[in-house]
Amino acid sequence: MRWKSLLKYWLGIIPFCVGWIYVSCQKSDEDNSEKGDDFHKWWALGDSLSYVGIESCKNCHYEIYSTFVHTGMGKSFGLADSSKSAIPVSENQYVYDSHTGFYYRPYFKAGNLWLHEFRLNGSDTTYNLHVPVDFIIGSGHHTNSHIINLNGYLFQAPFTYYTQSERLDLPPGFEEGNNSRYSRPIGIECMSCHNAMPTGFIAGSENKYSKVPLGIDCERCHGPGSGHVNKMLSGNFTDTSASPDYSIVNPKRLPVRLRFELCQRCHLQGNTVLVNGKSFFDFRPGMKLSDVMDIYLPKYENDEHFIMASHADRLSQSNCFTNSNGKMDCTTCHNPHISSRSLGDAFFNEKCASCHSDNECREKTTIKDKKKNSCVSCHMPISGSIDIPHVTIHDHKIAVHKKLSNSQKNEKIIALISINNANPTLKSRINAYLQQYERFEPNNWYLDSAYLLLSSVNKMEYMREWIHYLYLKKDIKNSYLSILPTIRNLITDSTYTFSSWSNENAWFWYRVAHLTETHYSTTEALKYYKKAVDLAPFHYEFQSKYAVALAKNGQVREAIHIMENVHSEIPYLYEVSNNLGYLHLMEKDFQKAETFLLKSLEMNPIYIKAYSNLLLLYNHTGQKSKIEKLLDKIKKEMPSLYNEINSLTQ
Repeated sequence: MRWKSLLKYWLGIIPFCVGWIYVSCQKSDEDNSEKGDDFHKWWALGDSLSYVGIESCKNCHYEIYSTFVHTGMGKSFGLADSSKSAIPVSENQYVYDSHTGFYYRPYFKAGNLWLHEFRLNGSDTTYNLHVPVDFIIGSGHHTNSHIINLNGYLFQAPFTYYTQSERLDLPPGFEEGNNSRYSRPIGIECMSCHNAMPTGFIAGSENKYSKVPLGIDCERCHGPGSGHVNKMLSGNFTDTSASPDYSIVNPKRLPVRLRFELCQRCHLQGNTVLVNGKSFFDFRPGMKLSDVMDIYLPKYENDEHFIMASHADRLSQSNCFTNSNGKMDCTTCHNPHISSRSLGDAFFNEKCASCHSDNECREKTTIKDKKKNSCVSCHMPISGSIDIPHVTIHDHKIAVHKKLSNSQKNEKIIALISINNANPTLKSRINAYLQQYERFEPNNWYLDSAYLLLSSVNKMEYMREWIHYLYLKKDIKNSYLSILPTIRNLITDSTYTFSSWSNENAWFWYRVAHLTETHYSTTEALKYYKKAVDLAPFHYEFQSKYAVALAKNGQVREAIHIMENVHSEIPYLYEVSNNLGYLHLMEKDFQKAETFLLKSLEMNPIYIKAYSNLLLLYNHTGQKSKIEKLLDKIKKEMPSLYNEINSLTQ
């Protein structure tokens, strides 16, 4: 078996051997940023390296490990138990959603976090659901949000604990009648920033994982460590005081601009548009972020708005940054291995003093004393963000800040800007407008801007973007039908039939199917839905819509089979239970129909479609007493829904 050990050894050290040969051929001048750029770009793209996990790093770097685990990154993700949760264990707090009437009370059972969802009618509890919470996302410095795991499918739970204000409330995006309860997927984009690599994401899904790491670790900034570990185990040590160890990325040795790119990967969040053929897994330390993605943010007149994870964007607007001649980055002030909360004002004052003298500050002594002579308190003031309620952060735009009056707070959009790429491609810009409209704010200005750019290009070269635009735009029947003959020929085109991490082709065919069903023919739409499902077999939304289209086309048994598979995987999807109930009603299997419709209402007691279908079932089977009992229940417990439901069944 010795040959296997030797083979493993040589495969392990090949990456750094090639790196050593490469670097040996370059100039030795350490200040040559192009050499560092080229080398680390080559290294980052190597496919022979794999991730080994933080425990492997801990063995040799325990001192760094022991402080890193207390940073925001080190505490970014974990199991939902009393040791991770910031919610006071003894307190009985709850959230009330006035739009839906749901209450949410988190509690601990045997040390694990659970969520009690309930509804009240006066003092009577009319609905109860107890859901185990599996993971907590967020360090607890600002928030704890919560994730449930259903057979590997991850969804955000409808409660967040805002630690700074010690307040329990709905998560961002769940407010104002937008409570999606247990159906907001935790996808690859979210997980690839908030957790370690690899994420265990299953290709062909939106939010299914084979395993889930527990927090950002060393390899997010140092790259996959298999080559380094194998090198150390072989006894091949490098004196890093004399020369770099090229078996692992040391961000400190990267050119400053590439260190900044590394931080921007997760501290420059916004509307992210992937480069063609790239995924959220493709960025590695030493690369330019724009090689993988462009990140867009809307810009407004008199813009002093910023989102939570916009540190890099705000810093780049600072005079300190722009006047540093490319020498300043995040690590100028932050040591990523140590929590900034443990350092205090004096530490950061010293950072400021390394470039600025005391006499540069012309503020009154009384004001400086009141601020405890803290540079940060004036020049990086604490502020709220526009995307996360109940939290405050330091604005990383280092400046003399002036408060705007209400009349100056003009929120007129002037541009959608790529923050990390001064020259994004036309395709990237079009996708940015489409995504901004679909995911963030349905402002027609974004759709109109996308259309303006699309009008100047060849449809065949931008077919995915055209279909996406037509999918989002209303009243486009003639426009779609005019390109349908062309689309029919694409179903065998290799450009549109490969699978990928981002499911771009699956989404293309799903949108084609929806447009075809809406404006032309359900029968023809079936083959496009089927194509989407084939390319993304674990995407439950594609499967559900395919099943509904089959039923409309008279293929009810096939539809039931697909829906039952989805239901067995993700039982909390009340829409699927309702659809199954209706399909069994079509098949005259009244017992199963009732079972699934009641199951739908167990999961969502205010779901109008399930009530309507249940009343339809009782009417069809002549069960008048059940109709009266159900209507009486609705009228008593949900009077606002009674008239709407009753009118649908007349």
